[in-house]
Amino acid sequence: MTIKKVALTVGIAVLFTLFIVLLVDAIYKSPKYEDYCTQPYFPKQVKNNCQPVYDEQLIQQCYKDKGELRYNYDEKGCEKEAYCDSCYKGFNEADSKYNKNIFFISAIVAIIAILVGLYLPKRVDAIASGFIFGGILVLLQGTVRVFGDLGKWSRVIVLAIELILLIWIGYKKVKDKK
Repeated sequence: MTIKKVALTVGIAVLFTLFIVLLVDAIYKSPKYEDYCTQPYFPKQVKNNCQPVYDEQLIQQCYKDKGELRYNYDEKGCEKEAYCDSCYKGFNEADSKYNKNIFFISAIVAIIAILVGLYLPKRVDAIASGFIFGGILVLLQGTVRVFGDLGKWSRVIVLAIELILLIWIGYKKVKDKK
């Protein structure tokens, strides 16, 4: 491959990946923290002359419920009462679902791009390679998005399936020149 073909391949791969990522983001909106949690994330600065509010049972229950310990404040800025805010749990659940959907969308688009690249005529090899490389990058992007929401074995299984798929496609369609 000449430097022009390599540049074209890399350019198509990168721009295809960005195009797909931004297109999906424009069509399928991600959950926003503000839609689930109305309180500011960072608590107010507590004054030195205030008595801290401490409730061990509430702290333990809030931790168990995967909530966040928050406080109501009096007019002097002192903590008045503590409560458990579970808004973050709702946001996390919505974000996890969103990431899984992004993974499936990315996987489908990636496989289509790889197959398009494999079936393009030989005379447009640099373009075909760009689609294959772009498809791999889109697949990688979707995998990275969902990785934090998967368990240890699910991660291994997803990567194994992706690797087997790429090896199978490579074995069936990409031939070494002799």
